[in-house]
Amino acid sequence: MFGYGDLLHEVQLLCRSGVETGVVGESQKGRRIPYIFVGKKNGNRMIVQGAIHAREHLTALLLVDMAKYLVKNSPKMLGGIYFVPMVNPDGVELCQRGAGIFDKQTKSNLLAINGGADFSLWKANADGVDLNVNFDANWGEGEQNVFCRAPQNYVGKSPLCAAESRALVRFTQMLRPLVTLSYHLKGEEIYWQFHQTGHRRCRDRRYAAAIATTTGYKVSDAFSAGGYKDWCVQTLKIPAFTVEVGSDRFSHPFPYSQYEDVYRRNVDVPRRLLNTVCRDDAELRRAGLAYLMQ
Repeated sequence: MFGYGDLLHEVQLLCRSGVETGVVGESQKGRRIPYIFVGKKNGNRMIVQGAIHAREHLTALLLVDMAKYLVKNSPKMLGGIYFVPMVNPDGVELCQRGAGIFDKQTKSNLLAINGGADFSLWKANADGVDLNVNFDANWGEGEQNVFCRAPQNYVGKSPLCAAESRALVRFTQMLRPLVTLSYHLKGEEIYWQFHQTGHRRCRDRRYAAAIATTTGYKVSDAFSAGGYKDWCVQTLKIPAFTVEVGSDRFSHPFPYSQYEDVYRRNVDVPRRLLNTVCRDDAELRRAGLAYLMQ
């Protein structure tokens, strides 16, 4: 399994080799949330985030390997990509190592919430908040939302009450990316819509179809609520996508034996998407229609 210690080690190695790395913020329990930057500093920015759900730690490995692929191969990039491999480090540590890594009171609380010592299916952070329903975008309106601490689906006491979701929002507001990608596990589906209309709806559906062509996944027209993708679409009015990797033939904990297939299908998706968005943005600006990107 790919854990928080593995992530810190990989980030350190990349930093030593000259790759820009940094910190998005800190988790509820004070763990650093690292980022890796690859590409050009020309204002065309993209954010790719993973492991916002604890049990989906395979996506953290995927994002690190995506960054390493770009560093090694130096393909044409029209902008720069900020990879945030593990938004939920506390949750990943809990999922992989158990509640014993925390203080006595936190351990007791987590065991009570979980109903046992096996946290391998845990999705939330260390406070029992599901980070991907904690964003201010139709917060609390999801069909599966719950309103007390739980291993999954608890929306929190208010939007952005979790340190991790606040950190990701601040980072995103600072960068003002052209597009974001969120990697989740599992289902081999691409989620793209959140009440867009007109040009934005057509544009985002087209981008989702392009991701589907590259990955072989299907485009879903389902709605969610309170997610990072939802917030990006609603508040920043940018294209944003959730990509669910890994076949539903497998149950959680998802087997790492399937990683090579996930990697092969997705490794170049961020770069291709960023380049497409950059080209479209440039064409609209030349035509004096930049407002259509908003």
